[in-house]
Amino acid sequence: MKQHIEKEQLGELSDAQKQVLKNWWKPSVGDWIFTTAWADSETKHDVVICMSSPTGMIWSELLKEAMPLLSIGQMIEFLSDTGNNFWISYDRNPMLWSYTKGKTPHPEDQNTVPELCDALWEAVKEELEKE
Repeated sequence: MKQHIEKEQLGELSDAQKQVLKNWWKPSVGDWIFTTAWADSETKHDVVICMSSPTGMIWSELLKEAMPLLSIGQMIEFLSDTGNNFWISYDRNPMLWSYTKGKTPHPEDQNTVPELCDALWEAVKEELEKE
């Protein structure tokens, strides 16, 4: 089971949506991040790393351009912070996850994907579109 979004999924967001997500995110140990910044211009690379300690000069440089590769738990937290209701459902034959918004799920409104992580990401993107 996929545990985090992938760096390519961040490309589905506008710059404004990325900024909203960065403002919400509180970097902490164990977070996976994607960054295009590196400590100096000679070794600048795009990297995906798991944060060991989000403090110090090197981390502050990396975090300037960093975006979180949200985990399942972080996406649930983000969606909870919005105060809106959402439903996640699972159909095991075939294995599909769906999400719907609102008070009660309606099959015609469901967005279905094979991974829980991706269903949550679709819900997060929908919330970010409001910003």
